[in-house]
Amino acid sequence: MNEEKDMIQTKESNPLSVKEAAEYIKESPGVVRNWLRELKSHIPTIVGNHGYRYFDKEGLEMLLVVQKLRREQNLSLSQIEDELSSSKQPSIISHQDATERILQDLNTIKEQLELQVNFNQVLVQQLKKQQEHIIEQQQFIQQQKEHIAALNTGSYEKESVSSMPRKVVLDESNSKKQAFFRLFSYR
Repeated sequence: MNEEKDMIQTKESNPLSVKEAAEYIKESPGVVRNWLRELKSHIPTIVGNHGYRYFDKEGLEMLLVVQKLRREQNLSLSQIEDELSSSKQPSIISHQDATERILQDLNTIKEQLELQVNFNQVLVQQLKKQQEHIIEQQQFIQQQKEHIAALNTGSYEKESVSSMPRKVVLDESNSKKQAFFRLFSYR
């Protein structure tokens, strides 16, 4: 059994194909494929680019457990499935592996949370800029309303027209038109 664990540790970095895993556990590839079909929820595999299945350390350990149950206890695949479903098999999944998975998941969640926090900060900055722009636009509109109200009062217009030369009066009427168009045009 120690030799098997040593072999698993050497193969740990490179996942094995079905054929290689079958050679490793001294079974035929057809037997391993049959086990995969029947016990697919219990034997972890890595699916490659072209749909090929590969075994990592955990997958090889599970194949060895299935092989042991077949040979030593002479169980059928359905009995092995029942056995694997009913028992937790603490020897298969070590606590260290579970802790590593949890840490990886937590790190992934932490990274996603940091990204979300950064996004939220940028979003808040953009909303503040929009709010400032809206306030500026409201102030501009208020100024334009005040200017129009001043233009609509007769005293301002009459005093301005009588004391100004003709060309200045024309320029002022043009500016009134421009102010009117600016008021109703969107920037």
